[in-house]
Amino acid sequence: MDTVIRPDFQRAAKVRAKARGNETRAPRAIGTAQYVKTYGEVGLHAVSLVRDRSGSRDVYQVVIDGPGGQVGPVGVEPATADGMFDADRIGLAVVRTLELVAGRPEDFDVA
Repeated sequence: MDTVIRPDFQRAAKVRAKARGNETRAPRAIGTAQYVKTYGEVGLHAVSLVRDRSGSRDVYQVVIDGPGGQVGPVGVEPATADGMFDADRIGLAVVRTLELVAGRPEDFDVA
């Protein structure tokens, strides 16, 4: 299950950004990934499905597009009919999670 949703979502990135100061980095390029569909948008984030055919693997990736063009994968499934089914469930779960978090007060802390 750890390949679906990282339990420390955004925490590691925030720690690295704080350690670097205010220096910004270029967003990661999707590379050989092909856009398939968008599951939804919440605030500044969009949850999408891309198909990555890089190297010897052919997979679906559920990704979160953030501000500044940053893209982060939150789920990876094989590019099969079953993989598409599972990716759809992951994408919808991530959108719903973002909706729930967006509706919480600003001082909400999950730790």
